[in-house]
Amino acid sequence: MSQTDNILKLLEIPDTNITVQGIYQELRGRGAGRKRVQVITATLSYGLAQCPTCGFNTLHPNGHKRTHIKVKGATDKPIIIDLNKQRWRCANCQSTTMATTPLVARGHAIANNMSAYVMKLLKLGTPVTHVAMVTGISASSVQRIYQHELRLTPAKHLPMHLAFDEFRSVAGRFAFICIDSDSHRLVTMLDNRWNKTIKEFFMNRYSKAEREAVQSVSMDMNAAYQAIIPEVFPKAQIIIDRFHIIQLLGRALDQVRVSALRELKNHSSRQYKVLKADWRLFHKTNPEGQQRTFHQALKEQQTDYELMEIGLKDQPTLRVVYEEYQALHEAIMGHHTKRVTRILRSYRDNKSPLDVAVHTLVKNMSGVLAAVTAEYSNGPIEGINRRIKCLKRSCYGFKNPMNMFLRTYQLFA
Repeated sequence: MSQTDNILKLLEIPDTNITVQGIYQELRGRGAGRKRVQVITATLSYGLAQCPTCGFNTLHPNGHKRTHIKVKGATDKPIIIDLNKQRWRCANCQSTTMATTPLVARGHAIANNMSAYVMKLLKLGTPVTHVAMVTGISASSVQRIYQHELRLTPAKHLPMHLAFDEFRSVAGRFAFICIDSDSHRLVTMLDNRWNKTIKEFFMNRYSKAEREAVQSVSMDMNAAYQAIIPEVFPKAQIIIDRFHIIQLLGRALDQVRVSALRELKNHSSRQYKVLKADWRLFHKTNPEGQQRTFHQALKEQQTDYELMEIGLKDQPTLRVVYEEYQALHEAIMGHHTKRVTRILRSYRDNKSPLDVAVHTLVKNMSGVLAAVTAEYSNGPIEGINRRIKCLKRSCYGFKNPMNMFLRTYQLFA
């Protein structure tokens, strides 16, 4: 009896009505799915006299029914319990009854603790086929488990601070995602990023009072999202993500740098090597002017400031764009609202890609100024998008968008 108890405890089986008879190994399955498994023979039986159908105490034993239950094991081999369940027949109404156990749901062959283990593995972003390999059940069974356990349920109440973004879902289409900027919990996912879909979702699901309670919405410079915010969230402040602002300015700087690089005919010159190899220095704030380090391309020791001067020599447009980029970068990251406003208002076009970037920021001035002082950003939602990309990569993509949404929802539910 003690050996039986130890086996049941090891397998996390809570039912004391199960008696273990033996353990052995054998090959089970067909074709490529044939594998060696650990088999436990056991019996489920307990006293029962009253018929659940008619209520009379006329039940008598009527043999056993063998079931094959897959349980979570303590080894790398799948474990199957060949469980003989006690049967009874009623002498009054002739109905039959079979013993039940909390180990497994009625009519199921996969134990409850196995289902919980499957959900735990899936929450780590493990592909369905790998979960099936580890647990010893089929991939379709794994899919049925998480489809049964998960439901796409949007947040019941709207948070005061939201973050909007999109991600690539299935077949090149984009899906919309919204999270709580404070708790970073998922609010909703929609299968497209159309304004009509987003607007209808929020306006039909949440009351006007709930939508008016939203204080801020963080996003990138997507003009489509900004067009519906005043109507859907009348009192919300639009916050343009700081990373996207700096990224916009940095791309303009890189375009000017590459243009200057192409104009240089001598590819062996010191200036060409600096512009090509040390492009990161142009995005660095406050370049080092004291400590010298060895420069691999120039084969000499230089400070960051000296390298910048070599790259900017005889490049007036690049120098102006670089200085404007540094001034805006320092003002934005230093939370200097007045300085940002002054730089953007006093900017003079120089026929460079920076003109378009600055005009875009001026057009979104309120959101840019809100980003300078606000504590919220799109950093959390970008991290979520990164995890979604990792999930897609580990699963080798998805064909069914609903499966992808369920797996994504599980990561953040």
